[in-house]
Amino acid sequence: MDGSLRLVRAGPHSMRCTSRPLILALLAAACVAAHGACLEARPAPPDPRDTAPTRIVLGWAGDPATSQAVTWRTAAAVAAPQAEIGPAAPGCRGIDGRARTVAAAPLTVEIGNARTVTHYKAEFTGLAPATRYAYRVGGPSSSSRWHCFSTASAAEAPFRFIYLGDAQRGFEKRWPALVQAAFAAVPDARFVVHAGDLVEDGFDDRQWGAWLAGLGARAGDVPGVPAPGNHDVIRSAAKRVFAAPDLWNAHFALPANGPDGLAELAGQNYVLDYQGLRVVALDVNAFANEDFRESQRSRVQAAQLTWLRQVLRTNARRWTVVVQHQPVYSVVKGRDFAAMRRALGPLYDEFHVDLVLQGHDHAYGRTHKVRAGQLAHVQAPGTIYAVSVSGTKMYAIATRWPALMARLHAGAQLYQVVAVTADRLSYESRTRDGAMVDAFELVKTTGTASRYVNLAPGPTAAGSDR
Repeated sequence: MDGSLRLVRAGPHSMRCTSRPLILALLAAACVAAHGACLEARPAPPDPRDTAPTRIVLGWAGDPATSQAVTWRTAAAVAAPQAEIGPAAPGCRGIDGRARTVAAAPLTVEIGNARTVTHYKAEFTGLAPATRYAYRVGGPSSSSRWHCFSTASAAEAPFRFIYLGDAQRGFEKRWPALVQAAFAAVPDARFVVHAGDLVEDGFDDRQWGAWLAGLGARAGDVPGVPAPGNHDVIRSAAKRVFAAPDLWNAHFALPANGPDGLAELAGQNYVLDYQGLRVVALDVNAFANEDFRESQRSRVQAAQLTWLRQVLRTNARRWTVVVQHQPVYSVVKGRDFAAMRRALGPLYDEFHVDLVLQGHDHAYGRTHKVRAGQLAHVQAPGTIYAVSVSGTKMYAIATRWPALMARLHAGAQLYQVVAVTADRLSYESRTRDGAMVDAFELVKTTGTASRYVNLAPGPTAAGSDR
């Protein structure tokens, strides 16, 4: 043997060895035979397909005027996960100038069948208000394409956002088609409100993948503002606790400003302020989900009510919107969350909440202005409650609140557009093909009370569209 090692291409009748570990072992043995010692074999570099960023989801962890956050994941862990950010070039073709690199925090998540994946979160801070930024995520071996977002203005300024009720089913075709219609109607949407039950089973990673596939690249361009529903917090077929599965916080970057003493519910209750609007995301499962013991529920309720009172009392913004899953005034048969209504309704009345966006009923219903459970005068203080559905699971309407309802509609996937200016909040509900289902405006020039203008097309009495 001359001390060299040659690799010979296998002939048509030769035994082929396709196992890389076996090849490395044979090479090491040959090296020992030839030289008596070898350097340690280097591990194979990771397959770029396993480190390619997927499921990129834009969110917030701080002030929307000066910060942004993003999550993503890879099949194999990346040694140095990071994001790059800088002022956006025209057409979102990258960065105009020098990029800033931000290290990302990894989170290993079990997804069943002894499989794990790694999620990452990067926070962008020190951003300039009302500025367009480009970013991409990844690591040493692969990066995503460029995504772009705009920070909020530091002062009141007009904007629009999208509100979607339960998705939950129809991820193959019909829900993605509704999402596309919504973004086509509102290409300038600054965020998307998801009123719970994003998926059928919160522990099922495949469903989260299908839900995000429906959002497509928009998930990385437009922040999500989700409130968890009863299906989102299902951790397994047998285990039911208030804390959502790890997949919830793995997929979403959300403000960590929820109730004290409820660390296990991080990311499930939070508040953010955006250009004159305060948005409160409230996990109401403790009030409306009877899967949990009363002792558990009362502890969570007390902490949430203390926190909710504080964030509503200290609100200096002109407009207030609450996002929750189960509705205060249900519109389908067999549902009435009376205890929740008694707990939350007086707070919404006291602190002049303008609009409550909800899901759960798999139908559409929207009240007139309501205060203390009664119709309020169009120019008096009061709250409007809406419940909608964006997926394909539908229920028939059977409301017990006919006098309160401005509009009812069953059997259709819907998206809602909310436009906010300094003195006006405008709301529209539309079908996938753009047909108008409902509309109203609130006009607020001074004080805390608004003037309510009902713009619902056709009959507005209870029972319409049934």
